[in-house]
Amino acid sequence: MAKITLLTVGSRGDVQPFLAIALGLMHKGHQVTLASNANFADVAGQLGIPFAPIAGDFKQLLSSPDGIELLEGNQSINLIDDDLRWQQLSDGWKACQGTDLLVLSPLALWGYHVAEALNVPTIFATSVPAVATRAFAFLQFGDRTPNDATGWLKGRLNVLSYRLIELLSWRSSHRITQKFRQEVLKLPKLPWLGARYQANRPKYLSPIPVINLYSPEVIPPPSDWTDQVHQASYCFLDQADFTPPPELEAFLAAGPKPFYVGFGSMFSRDPEALARMVIAALQATGQRAVFCSGWGDIAQADMPESIYPIREVPHDWLLPQMAGAIHHGGAGTTAAMLRAGIPSIVVPFFADQPMWGKCLENLGVSPGTLPRKTLTGAQLEAGIRAIVQDPSLTQRALQLRDKIQLENGIEQVVSVMESYLSP
Repeated sequence: MAKITLLTVGSRGDVQPFLAIALGLMHKGHQVTLASNANFADVAGQLGIPFAPIAGDFKQLLSSPDGIELLEGNQSINLIDDDLRWQQLSDGWKACQGTDLLVLSPLALWGYHVAEALNVPTIFATSVPAVATRAFAFLQFGDRTPNDATGWLKGRLNVLSYRLIELLSWRSSHRITQKFRQEVLKLPKLPWLGARYQANRPKYLSPIPVINLYSPEVIPPPSDWTDQVHQASYCFLDQADFTPPPELEAFLAAGPKPFYVGFGSMFSRDPEALARMVIAALQATGQRAVFCSGWGDIAQADMPESIYPIREVPHDWLLPQMAGAIHHGGAGTTAAMLRAGIPSIVVPFFADQPMWGKCLENLGVSPGTLPRKTLTGAQLEAGIRAIVQDPSLTQRALQLRDKIQLENGIEQVVSVMESYLSP
């Protein structure tokens, strides 16, 4: 069996699918190491997954003043400075020694340089569409045109958007990365435009195979993707041994299905104000809720009896018991809502979240996307009433749930990864 390293950093939604994939690979007898930020060392240990630490406390980074600005829409903020990038590269180089296959997540694509130095097969596993296509621009998959029917100019501009993001990402850290390549990895300097235009690329990295970790029922693969792009599905981490607090079980049994409220790893400049707005909208519409405060402690000290506050609860246990959800639209949270078959009101903060909100609207399982920056109580009230009063939202969510539950993302991903192992 092979030694496989999963290199992934970020928040819970970024890392959790790789915990599930690690367990799937270990079940097949492979020796797996999860290389990630220390925020996930404990959960990896609880699951029995060997762990290698990668620099960067993402909870601390997102809660910093720069992190708050990034979450508020200032996309020019770069939370990873040169010192942190150097340490991440150093940690990745150490963690990947002796590996037979290296798997990279979107926020760990810098692992490409480690893979090149090791000359090992490498796979990019992503929870969002990241391969250039004529069908839709980068992070605009919610606005794709039917049957890829895109005009010549728009198609070219869509492809260009991916190249531009790739270039901007490379240029934001190229100086320290070039230094690390030359001094530590003993690799040649890359051209100004980055690795895509590197001469004599190793065969394992030209091009890097991609696995999409989302359902084709949610985003069908465009017709212009090559056979190097593998369509899998969601990789869920189930926690069958979870024992809920008796008070939570009593709350759920005491009335009609409540709403789920949670903003995951997001931080807010005034978390109590956001909590008050959500609670007021729930009370105005007569709805109960389970309020998960998450990393950002988005909650309120004094909750009415109709709201049950808790830091976090496993989605696979809680969400099927909910009537609907109000959440930030992260890829992992969105996947959990679709699997549970409940409609969503998405309150996106940044990055891919607005696009997931638009995607859920187009799928008919959301009454609307309400950006955090302009969110009002009246908008929330209208969204909640729509979910309560429009049964088609729940019906469509249940139909999608049934299709997604037939997919086995972990099995598909493991199969693809094994196909890239050297004999």
